[in-house]
Amino acid sequence: MKINSISFGQTYLTPSLKNLSPENRKKLVYSFALGQLYPNDIYLGATRKGDLTLQITGTSTYKHLLINNAIPPTKENIAIYKLTQKLDNVYSSLHGPKYPIKKSVIKYLDYIPQDTLAHYIASEIEEYNHQYSHLFTC
Repeated sequence: MKINSISFGQTYLTPSLKNLSPENRKKLVYSFALGQLYPNDIYLGATRKGDLTLQITGTSTYKHLLINNAIPPTKENIAIYKLTQKLDNVYSSLHGPKYPIKKSVIKYLDYIPQDTLAHYIASEIEEYNHQYSHLFTC
């Protein structure tokens, strides 16, 4: 069984992160795990001025359960996961994104401590989930 070729992460880093200073990039370490705590896909990036950009969208229930080991990563479950991902991609191609995308910018990273930054990001995710949770169905 080969599962190494599958990306289970839900926090994605965009190439624009190169616009952050090395010190501010280090502050994101606490925030990487937030994608596994919430049923969301989280995209972290940066503006040209060095502000953190955050895009949040919903994810499939199956993907969230598999990432968090609620479903064992057996060969059959991996096959189902791959199929659901392909079906979601087809849906998105035909109808646009399945879930709304919330875009935020967090400014003044130089003055925000690492743990506080993770709290800001978590607050944005919780606000998104509160607003759109009625769309997340099994």
